[in-house]
Amino acid sequence: MRAGVGYDCDVLVVGGGIVGLSTAYAISHASPGTRVTVLEKEGGPARHQTGRNSGVIHSGIYYRPGSLKARYAVRGLPRWWRSARSTGCRMP
Repeated sequence: MRAGVGYDCDVLVVGGGIVGLSTAYAISHASPGTRVTVLEKEGGPARHQTGRNSGVIHSGIYYRPGSLKARYAVRGLPRWWRSARSTGCRMP
């Protein structure tokens, strides 16, 4: 970003990967009317680290039972399915 460049928005999210886009989505969903701008250095979204992950959804079976990772994996799976379905994502 060049010095002196301004953005006419309420919230500026830096990074168009999964975290940045999820953050922008959550803010705009939680506060309709908020002007959210995502700033990304690459030519499009998810072109850096997000685009290089394995795409594996961790089921939690390899985590120690009862550990925080295991609990998050188990609790997160139904949320992921709901989110994917609500956005029209094709499911296997």
